Amino acid sequence: MRVTWHGHSFFELEADGTTVLIDPFLDGNPATDAEPGGLDADVIAVTHGHHDHAGDADRFDAPVVCQPELAGYYGEKGVEATGMNVGGTYEDGVEFTMTKAFHSSGAPEDGDFDRYGGTPAGFVVDDGETRFYHAGDTSLFGDMKTVVRDVYAPDAAAVPIGDRFTMGPHHPATAGDWLGGEEAFPMPFETLPPIEQGPREFADTVDGARVHVPEPGETVVL
Repeated sequence: MRVTWHGHSFFELEADGTTVLIDPFLDGNPATDAEPGGLDADVIAVTHGHHDHAGDADRFDAPVVCQPELAGYYGEKGVEATGMNVGGTYEDGVEFTMTKAFHSSGAPEDGDFDRYGGTPAGFVVDDGETRFYHAGDTSLFGDMKTVVRDVYAPDAAAVPIGDRFTMGPHHPATAGDWLGGEEAFPMPFETLPPIEQGPREFADTVDGARVHVPEPGETVVL
């Protein structure tokens, strides 16, 4: 699996011939100059209904996997979208299993994305060789060391470190250790003023995994 970070929580996975975008964030993301036409996505996964995760998914010519509430929203915009929920698995080139996350999921009524976005979630993306866990925006929670680790057994995990809206600054390292994978990626950080927390503390305190802090647009091969 090839993993490219485009800043914030936006990851591109090249997995068994399928290109997956998770939480594509373009407008307002200072870490990327990527454009929809420059990314050849086969499928998009969205973790929750905040603009910096959900707001740009409809700009790509690709189906979207997300919560049922978001699927309804994208359907109104003419996007092919498949709704699923926590604990379910859906296959579109690769397998997507939706996991819990603890966060909120909605937007102001006068915004481009203007409704409740369903239960916030994470995803385990499995291409048959590598399992990549994208935790979404979340606090630390105990299922990371039981259900996610023991049942889904991710090889690599992307966990939030920004603080204020997600866990931080010490909890992400605990999450990395709990999850038990061999590879770890921090997200989102240094893209918006409230989350200026950098990755150094996370990288220095994770014990059981190799930490990757790629530059935006840089690819890591797992």
